[in-house]
Amino acid sequence: MNELAYWAMSILFWIVLRVFFREVKSRGAFKIPQRGPVLFVVGPHANQFIDPMVLVTHCGRSVSFLMAKKSFDKFWIGLFGRALGSIPVVRPQDVAQKGIGTLAISPDDTPAVRLVAGINTKFTEQLRARTVLNFAGSNSVEVVEVLSDSVVKVKEISEAAAKALAESDGGASFKVTPHVDQNDMFSAVVDRLNEGKCVGIFPEGGSHDRTDFLPLKAGASIMALAAVSQNEFMNVQIVPTGLNYFNAHKWRSRAVIEFGDAITVTKEQVEGYKKGGESKRKAISEVMDAILEGLKAVTVTAKDYDTLMLIQAARRLYRPVHMKLTIDETVYLNRRFAEVFSKFPDDPLVLDTAYRVREYNSLLKSYGIEDHQVIRTTFGKRVAATKLCLRVVEATLLFAFAAPGALLHAPIALLARKISNQKAAEALRESSVKIEGRDVMATWKVLVSLVVAPLLYTVYSLVFFTSLLFNSSFTLRQCVMYTMAFTAVTVVFGVAAMRASEIGFDVIKSLRPLYLSMFADTEMLRQMRADLAQRISAAITEIGPRLHNSKDEFEASRLIAETDVRYGEILTEEMNKDKNDEVRVEDKYITADRSVAQ
Repeated sequence: MNELAYWAMSILFWIVLRVFFREVKSRGAFKIPQRGPVLFVVGPHANQFIDPMVLVTHCGRSVSFLMAKKSFDKFWIGLFGRALGSIPVVRPQDVAQKGIGTLAISPDDTPAVRLVAGINTKFTEQLRARTVLNFAGSNSVEVVEVLSDSVVKVKEISEAAAKALAESDGGASFKVTPHVDQNDMFSAVVDRLNEGKCVGIFPEGGSHDRTDFLPLKAGASIMALAAVSQNEFMNVQIVPTGLNYFNAHKWRSRAVIEFGDAITVTKEQVEGYKKGGESKRKAISEVMDAILEGLKAVTVTAKDYDTLMLIQAARRLYRPVHMKLTIDETVYLNRRFAEVFSKFPDDPLVLDTAYRVREYNSLLKSYGIEDHQVIRTTFGKRVAATKLCLRVVEATLLFAFAAPGALLHAPIALLARKISNQKAAEALRESSVKIEGRDVMATWKVLVSLVVAPLLYTVYSLVFFTSLLFNSSFTLRQCVMYTMAFTAVTVVFGVAAMRASEIGFDVIKSLRPLYLSMFADTEMLRQMRADLAQRISAAITEIGPRLHNSKDEFEASRLIAETDVRYGEILTEEMNKDKNDEVRVEDKYITADRSVAQ
């Protein structure tokens, strides 16, 4: 790895992230060993090539990544990969082929000998031992032996796979995924670790846009155990690294990267790995279990999108109205609520709370506002009308300032949007695990912008230079100087315009609650929110100690103290009494008569 190229790339990544995201927050960086071999195990892999950028700019160590050879062979992506000293990996799914014919359960299939039959297949040509047959979504079977062109013996057939084969009319179409020998890749990783360097790996095997982890590959566990088994004096530290995004595919979104407690393989696990057989499998499984638990401790995951929305809504309602949480505190609360919903899914209190939160979300949708805007419907009609007029003027001025910059940079935005949508559609077609293909969108927006922006600025500068040279009395040197100044101003103005439009859209979003304050009765909505916030607070007070060893431990770990919860309830009650109360609500704070809390 060329250290100069690596750190130059790190600076570029830092600039890219500063432009793309509003904020990237880091937690737990002090847990990263400053010396010695480190294996960063990163997940969920929700943002393709943006994920490595976030890790590189926040871990403080030089990291070599495992990169799919399919991506490594692409010019621009491969350029970045080589600068980072990445290790190319041939992924089985990248060399998968469409199978000839269709699959069905063999009439001779038994629990002891699992057989799959082919219809118009050519198994002897296409298949080998350890080849995987993928069919009917995520179902798959591994070939043990090819018996003929139409029959193969497989390792096992799950109930879902057997059902899919039995119910397929005319047989199930399939893909052939060959076994890939990864010995060279594993050797390269072990060599890096032996040199005391860092390696980054995404154990899910590929990016996705699901709300939970994909099944983790055992590669990270094998790498750590193999490295230590070859060098007993090596102390490989496995650092679980969680990536939490808020609208990961959108410009100016937010992200949190969190580093967990380092995991060290034990002497017993290394000995078991060396023995091979069942002992080896047990050691690999134990390390993988530790890695999964470590990742769960630094991420927010949910079984489906509805549950994720439920977690986020509960967290917003739990936060007292006078408190402003940082982004890492928001992630922490999301994780705690996810823990409650996953550990106590059948608890009557949890079920009742979940039902009421969903009802509240439905009511919000009917009003056309977000939860954080409900509190802003407390203004009286006169106050709301004044604020509405002022904010309309503010938005108009902001967009008037941003318009020229937006027009100049429109080609970048339009091309980035078009190409990222196309790439998302392509990724969705080629994948059986993606939902909408959003995991590739941010990457392509950044890549397109990195290519198109310099070209666009060059065109603008050439036009400006030519105009000065032929339509003015300036010397050549003056034309060059003025053109350089023009280019710098164009870039700065573009960034300023982006920021102005960002603020303008925030102002636009604040208009709806003011309109409702003037023309709609929102008392029921506010009262419902206040009641639900109290219920959630009471539920957390009751359930919280069950997540810890004692009530004292729960109270010590609380991010929001009981006094803050009570003060927030009093403020909310006071604001809901009368729309004309002198209570001022802002984005970052609420000022109110402190006597209310006494």
